[in-house]
Amino acid sequence: MDDNPNPTPLCVLLRQACAAELTRALELLSDANGDRDAAVHESRKCVRRVRAWLRLGHRQRRRSLAGVDLQLRALRRTLGPLRDGASRIEALNRLRKRPELADMRALLTQARAQLIENLGKRWARRPRHGGSWQRLLQGLRDLLAGIDQWPLDGLTRVELNRALRRSFLRACKARRANAGRSAAVQRHAWRGLVRILLLQSQWLETCALAEPSPQLKRLAQSLGNENDLALVSRVLGELELAQSMRAALRRQVQQQRRELAKRNDARAATLLRWGLAPSRVK
Repeated sequence: MDDNPNPTPLCVLLRQACAAELTRALELLSDANGDRDAAVHESRKCVRRVRAWLRLGHRQRRRSLAGVDLQLRALRRTLGPLRDGASRIEALNRLRKRPELADMRALLTQARAQLIENLGKRWARRPRHGGSWQRLLQGLRDLLAGIDQWPLDGLTRVELNRALRRSFLRACKARRANAGRSAAVQRHAWRGLVRILLLQSQWLETCALAEPSPQLKRLAQSLGNENDLALVSRVLGELELAQSMRAALRRQVQQQRRELAKRNDARAATLLRWGLAPSRVK
């Protein structure tokens, strides 16, 4: 029995949470004086949370929300390339600090400068007053204006139970498929499933329906670092460096990624096992 005799309906809690995330994204991206890279990073996370939370329903509900998901995906297509450019720079910064790569620090610094220049050019194609950026802001406004009509009424704990279990089992299946493998595309897809599971669990945690999972958060972050290294490796092949330098850098980055992948596999093996699938929310 619930301690609160009149608990707030789950549909209301979910609608409020989605509205808060989209409002935050709109405010950040509308701030003409704010840090653009930080605004894109945080706004992309806001959109990602909403997309993950809207999967916490049965099949028919998810189908009814397909149009909303398309709107969210359109926002992601604008934000994604901008964030990826900054995340590659951040990954190179982390590499530059590793002592075993000290001999290549000058090359990494040169590569970083080129990535910063590339990001600047991408930003120049996305000015705040431009049509693409204004469409992005309008897309957020449209989503907020229609949020009361989203088909969330009647959301139940049974739906949450099944959705969370489904997300967990999908992450488990992907973990088994990727164990010992290093293909970046497949591991990136696995990372996406882990992230969905984490975001759903975190929302349930804020509703006092699930326990915190710091280990899952660390796994998601480490898989993100692994993906950043894959992005850096691919981008290094496109930079204007001498072929021998470029090849040496890519070998080092790939080695770092493979080592991180092994650690991630070991970490995931203790977290994502069939027998640990959640049976119900609190």
